[in-house]
Amino acid sequence: MIATGRRPFTRGLNLEAAGIQTDKYGRIPVDNHLQTKVKGIYAIGDVIEGPMLAHKGEEEGVAVVENILGLPGHVNYHSIPNVVYTHPEVAYVGYNEEELRSKGIEYNKGSFPFLANSRAKCNEDYDGFVKVLSDKHTDKILGVHIIGPSAGELISECVLALEYGASSEDIARTCHAHPTLSEAIKEACLSAYDKPLNF
Repeated sequence: MIATGRRPFTRGLNLEAAGIQTDKYGRIPVDNHLQTKVKGIYAIGDVIEGPMLAHKGEEEGVAVVENILGLPGHVNYHSIPNVVYTHPEVAYVGYNEEELRSKGIEYNKGSFPFLANSRAKCNEDYDGFVKVLSDKHTDKILGVHIIGPSAGELISECVLALEYGASSEDIARTCHAHPTLSEAIKEACLSAYDKPLNF
């Protein structure tokens, strides 16, 4: 597989006639309310800066409508999940270890392999793991990375946790149905919280 990148499709839209400029990558600059330099014209999705993801564009669309209505519309770009639909699937949200190290943030790491997850073993689909990164001092979840079965579905619990400032202990102490793949998230949080049940 070769990936050379993607570019916004803005050429030929005659944006200049509306007074809208693009940056060197063809993206439309917007402010914190997703409004262009032209009052009353907004831009979202693949034509602005950020990951080119349908769910990011959808969140931006909702935020724009809220902003137009005078409501506090916003998008938390740090909590946008990223999913690669391969086999095994890959999903992540928040920071990775390299980013935390570069920012000088001390962190704990907990992981759990799908090989030790009952549901994954029953389904004979157990390649991969869940990794949870939490703040060393506050235990607040900073990032979650999943490689394995249904990673794109499992990441939603982690996005919610990150969005609301949950700690790894919060998830570790939350009852997860058995046998489910989501137990791997709980186990990784238990490991990050330094209270692993299964090794």
